[in-house]
Amino acid sequence: MRGRGKFGFYAVSIFFFISSKTSLADNPRKPQTQDSLQHYVNVINIAVPIRVFEGDRFVDNLTLRDFDVFEDGIPQEIQAVYLIKKANLEREEKRSEGETSFKPNTARTFYLFFSMFEPDPKLPDVLAYFFQKVVIPGDHLLVITPRAFYDLDKDIASQKPVDLIVNDLGKKLRKDILAGDSAYRSVLADLKKLVGAGGIDQSLSGNPESAMEDRTKAFGEGTIEEYLMKYHADVDNLEQLRTIDEAKFLEFAKALKKLPGQKIVLYFYQKEFVPIPPRQIINKLPNNIPMQSLLSELSSRLNAKSNLNMDRLKKAFADPAISVHFLYVIKNPVDVPNSQIIERQEIFSAFDELAKTTGGLSARSQNPLYLLQQAAAAVENYYLLYYSPKDKTQDGRFRQVRVEVKTGNYRISHLAGYIAN
Repeated sequence: MRGRGKFGFYAVSIFFFISSKTSLADNPRKPQTQDSLQHYVNVINIAVPIRVFEGDRFVDNLTLRDFDVFEDGIPQEIQAVYLIKKANLEREEKRSEGETSFKPNTARTFYLFFSMFEPDPKLPDVLAYFFQKVVIPGDHLLVITPRAFYDLDKDIASQKPVDLIVNDLGKKLRKDILAGDSAYRSVLADLKKLVGAGGIDQSLSGNPESAMEDRTKAFGEGTIEEYLMKYHADVDNLEQLRTIDEAKFLEFAKALKKLPGQKIVLYFYQKEFVPIPPRQIINKLPNNIPMQSLLSELSSRLNAKSNLNMDRLKKAFADPAISVHFLYVIKNPVDVPNSQIIERQEIFSAFDELAKTTGGLSARSQNPLYLLQQAAAAVENYYLLYYSPKDKTQDGRFRQVRVEVKTGNYRISHLAGYIAN
């Protein structure tokens, strides 16, 4: 295991795109739906990765005749369909014997990304499953933590015993999570104390006035105004520690496109929450303009939407060879009442959208092993469909692609469009 290798540059790009915090199941027999995908291509040949599921089962018996493809509503002639399992080309079907063979590159590079502020007890199980069931010799693997990145190509190629890899990597992952997000955990602990959890008192039962006075005095002279200003400052600090650097994110997408083969990002992101003051404290605030303005600003901050330009990010990542799988690890706090928590949804919403754009999986669970198992099922198998558009004009216009399976009641995801450059 080494900290930098031939793929190191690309890992650096993603490692720094978040400041400090570098950090699916569907109902069976669901009607056909399609996730949005788009990418820039040369209009000579269009490659469309397609995943077809019946419930949670990948459907692997479809042929060229089972698919229809449309570009801007106009039927297109499918030239070839490939069935790919893991990195193996299982089946090739061409419309005619004289048809050009496109020879898709099925090599795989995995980015196993952990954006977590606390180690999860199931992480060793996640690593064991990944090395036992997912990665195979010939795959490239980079593991990115809140503090470092590791190129594991050598370990995979040498067929080092899985238990040794898991033990070594598990120790590094735990250490990096604890060290990399220490500032985040410190601010979060401060906020818990401010709202009365994690050390001061668990509720305002008994003597509410006395409990509230003790709480506010714990962080200054004890005035309600000072309390709120301290809380506001901590929320600001927390925001700075979870800011996404969009430029670095775009740089990472650009770097991924230069790599050959399939690029698979498995992004574990820990659920975020912000402790909020109990209603008794908010009701004590003086009804003056400065305090009401501060409250309004605080409310806007806690309920803000992501400032990421999602159209730009989706175009950057949307490529038939890139899939982003957003695995949202729910971490419910045990020391803060549910009534004193705001769940932050903007990052989840942004990455959920990005994952679907790339044809990837977006799921949430308290069990990261379950999330990995769902993602593995999504990346193991896919069809690759090729067609040459009837309109080959390179006009820079977005062209909508729609693929249908002629029979069956399947759930499908595929390339939904491209820019004709």
